[in-house]
Formats: sequence, C-alpha cells, structure tokens
Amino acid sequence: MPTNFPTGLRSRGKPIEGTTGDPGLTLGDVFWVDSGHTNADDDNSGKVSSQPLSTLDAAIGKCTATNGDLIYIAPGHTETLSSAGALTLDVAGVTIIGMGSGNSRPTFTLDTAATTDIEVTAADVRIYNCIFSMNYADIVQVFDLSADGFTLDGCEIVDTATNMNFVDMIKCTTTDNQCDRITVNDCVIISPDTGNDAVIEIGGDCDRLTFTNNYIRLGVADSEAVLSVATGKDVTNCLIAGNYVYRLNTAGDLLIDSDTTNNTGIAAHNRIGHADTSGEVLIDADGIRQFDNTGTATNTASGYPLPAIDS
Repeated sequence: MPTNFPTGLRSRGKPIEGTTGDPGLTLGDVFWVDSGHTNADDDNSGKVSSQPLSTLDAAIGKCTATNGDLIYIAPGHTETLSSAGALTLDVAGVTIIGMGSGNSRPTFTLDTAATTDIEVTAADVRIYNCIFSMNYADIVQVFDLSADGFTLDGCEIVDTATNMNFVDMIKCTTTDNQCDRITVNDCVIISPDTGNDAVIEIGGDCDRLTFTNNYIRLGVADSEAVLSVATGKDVTNCLIAGNYVYRLNTAGDLLIDSDTTNNTGIAAHNRIGHADTSGEVLIDADGIRQFDNTGTATNTASGYPLPAIDS
C-alpha cells in the first residue's frame, strides 16, 4: 500500500534496511559485511550492500569513534577467529547488527587455541542477532572486556560439539568501573561442559549491570555462579531479571555470587533448575533486593521461592 516513505526510511541519505526499531537508526555511517557476496572484499568502501566488506574487522577499521556508525552483517556470513584478539572491537559507539534468523544469522567461530577471543576495548559497542560458536576446548573467554557500555542483545553463544566450550563468556578487567553498563539481554547461552565457570566474570566494581531475559544452560561446576564477582568488589544499580537457568550444580551460589555488602539493585523473576538438595542459594549479593525468584532441584516438582517470601 502507498506510504509517506515510498523510497524507504533514510538517514543522511543512507537507506536503513534489515531491521525495525532503534538499533537500525543512525546519523553516522553505514557499512555492509557479507563474506558470501560475489563482490565481497576488504578493499571495498563497504558503504553499499552490493560492494560489501569480507570481515567485521575491516568494517570496524572504517568506523569513526562516537559517530554512531552502524555495521550490517548479511545473513549467512561466516568468520573463523583463531587467535587472541583476532577480532578487536576498538572503535567507540559502533553498533553491529546481524541480519537473518535462526542458523542463517552471521556466525563467528572461535577455534585453534584456548586463548582465542574477541577483545572489546572501546566504549558503547553493541552487538545484535549474531551467533558465536565455540570450536575448541576451554576457550578462556569469548569476550575480553576492558570498556564500558558493552551490549549483547538477541545473540546466541553455543558449542559445536562436546568438550568445545567457553570458560567465561565475558571476562571483565579488574579495574574498578572500567566495565560499567554491561548489558546482556535476550540471549541464548548453551555450553554444557564441566569446564564452564561464568557467563560474566566481574573483576572490578561494576555499576548498572543489566542481565535480562536470557536462557542459559551450563555444565556442572559446583561453586561457580552464572555471574561471578571478584572478592571485595561491588555490583551497584544492577537489574538481573527474567533469566532462565539450567545448571545442575550441587553446591555453591547459583545465579550471582558477591562477598560484599555494598551491592545495590534488583534481582527478580529468575528461574533456576539445579541439583543442590541441601542448601541452595540462588543469589548471594547482600544489598540486592529480591522478588519472585524460584528454583528447584527436583525433576517432578515446580520451583519454589528462594529465598523465602518476606512477611
């Protein structure tokens, strides 16, 4: 039917394609990445979809910091990363959007060495709708994070086979507040290996962590929480909500583990299936207020509130 925008939505004369909603709107430059395109080449400008770049790294290299630049990655795009820092996200304010659905989403495979990772060294990098696949045993971290404002939204982190896994999905620097404003939302994280530790290992004080609406399945690793906070460090103004966790640990704190009393924020509506039949603790972070969190170690029973409902 006719619309008021017959040539499509444009920003500074550049068409916005492939997404709806805020992530696809920009006043910055737009770049295209498509390894499967006939004309794909890292020497292209990448500014039109018919002349795309071959790799995300090349697109990052063409972006301008804090310009609001946007990178679209085509359905079916694949890259293999085989060393530490093989991909470094070092330009601030860049948004990366994977196009496609299901297994047609852009896929980044980490292999060859346990030290293979993606380094995030610039602030406010956002990644949407991509798959990150582990193809090596005990990859130390998928994302080596040393900047604030990092976002993963609608992504999938999976193993290619048994014993191909990550240890930590995101590993933060130990510098206080260098990794503030982490957001992990609406992600599927499946890595059921005994080598798993945490989804996020928080090394320093962290403000405004948002961890919401994720499905998580990890292997048994007693005393390893999904969100692990270093000794003496605080998580403040956090929102940990709506997560579904399947991890059959028999001991230890399950969702978040902090040993300080200065944490602040809300943990609500989280559901955790575990195997601790003696003294399960879903959330151990004094100062965080808890609402409607449930867990169970029994196959045939529904989860019950943990901790107990306040009177």
